[in-house]
Amino acid sequence: MNPIGIMLGRLSPAINKQIQSFPIKSWMQEFQLANKLGFDLIEWIYDLSKNNPIISENLSELKTLSLENNIKINSVCADYFMEKKLFDVSNFELSSNLRVLKQLIENCHKLDIEILEIPLVDSSSIQNEIFRKEFVSNLNSVIPFAEDNQVFLTLETDLPPQFFRDLLLEFNHPNIMANYDIGNSISLGYDPSIELDILSKWIKNIHVKDRLYHSNTVPLGTGDVDFDLFFSALSKIKYSNSLIIQGAREDLENFHISPEQTCSKYLKFVKDYVSKHLIE
Repeated sequence: MNPIGIMLGRLSPAINKQIQSFPIKSWMQEFQLANKLGFDLIEWIYDLSKNNPIISENLSELKTLSLENNIKINSVCADYFMEKKLFDVSNFELSSNLRVLKQLIENCHKLDIEILEIPLVDSSSIQNEIFRKEFVSNLNSVIPFAEDNQVFLTLETDLPPQFFRDLLLEFNHPNIMANYDIGNSISLGYDPSIELDILSKWIKNIHVKDRLYHSNTVPLGTGDVDFDLFFSALSKIKYSNSLIIQGAREDLENFHISPEQTCSKYLKFVKDYVSKHLIE
């Protein structure tokens, strides 16, 4: 059965009404909550927030909480690089940002975290050909370090599937893989069956969320994602890696619904489709 995880922060109250941010005051409690609800994994968040233990020298508390609660951190979503980009910045900024990337790779290795995700969407999109070439050149300088540390760098992009495939082929390295986000793809008007077929050999991690076409993230099952079609397509490509729930926060619209209630509902939603399509 595909391991199912929750994005860090979804089990905590929203910070400044943001849908996704590092839960500075409550990240420790999320391990216990994730275990209580029946999740297998947590996908960590590294953004611009301070005091994030994933970047510190002392990783013992993270290791202990993960082991005690039987909740593995399998991946890190480095939203940090949506602002501190790996292209279209000064040489000084680039050097600083690459140092952070290397520190994250090293700490992922120490924590046995397999996946470090680099988002290339919205403010960090590489639809621009110049930006794409810069990004490829700059990331290539770090790939040997990622390989030595046994960490996969998974790219999440807003590129059409053929262009995304060409980007991955340009790297042509086993440590450069893809993170697939079904909600974002539907919002962009892409066909998940075509995408998954084209990108299947590179997909290392999947974000499960629902969105409206050319619009926002909405609660699972209320948007334009055809989840039967999506999970059927996953079955066809024999996808066996992780599924990370990154659904809309219902507490932003209705304070009577707790983050825990939403995540519990979403977990059942995903498990039902996994049982229907991915378990033989």
